[in-house]
Amino acid sequence: MFSAFTKNFSKPKGFFGIIAGRIMALENQTINKWTISKLRIKPGDHILEIGFGPGYSMGHMLKNYRSIKIDGVDVSETMKEQAEKHFESEIAEGRVKLMTADAEKVELRQRSYDKILSVNNYTIWNNPRAGLENITKSLKPGGAIAITMQPREEDASAEKTRMFGRQIHDDMLACGYENIKVSYKKVRPELTVCVTARKKDDDRIKIN
Repeated sequence: MFSAFTKNFSKPKGFFGIIAGRIMALENQTINKWTISKLRIKPGDHILEIGFGPGYSMGHMLKNYRSIKIDGVDVSETMKEQAEKHFESEIAEGRVKLMTADAEKVELRQRSYDKILSVNNYTIWNNPRAGLENITKSLKPGGAIAITMQPREEDASAEKTRMFGRQIHDDMLACGYENIKVSYKKVRPELTVCVTARKKDDDRIKIN
């Protein structure tokens, strides 16, 4: 039972998936708020969240920022169903749109988002750099991105957090970002990293 439960943290599914989603939301509250604060969200922003889970970050943004729209992508149909119940009125009003897909395969309208965020999700993508390359196409030139990771594995350590930071930094650089900044924050149970950047304004940018 325990192994079946822990597997749900990467792709929550069914009853155990719902429980896993609630646990992740509680554990991620501090780093979600930290990540959101890095984005400098403005009224009218159109935001994309990859790995929205039960929707904690979305709820926080909708409550604290006026006139924003949020699209979410998550691999878990269970998380999508749970978030749909929570944001029923916002979905009906067109303020929230939820999708089930992998980051590297999701079809998004190019240059449509002002901000992109992902919390504790990046390293479980099937192909992180390919996923970043795909979603980068949907970010407006000059748009901001924030990707946060806190290791939760048995071998979690501050060094692993720094390794994640280096990986995300290098992937952002390869995908055409500038002003890349790597920040660390001590949040139980482990050191957490948030990497922020802006998409270059140059229309001729090429993804490596």
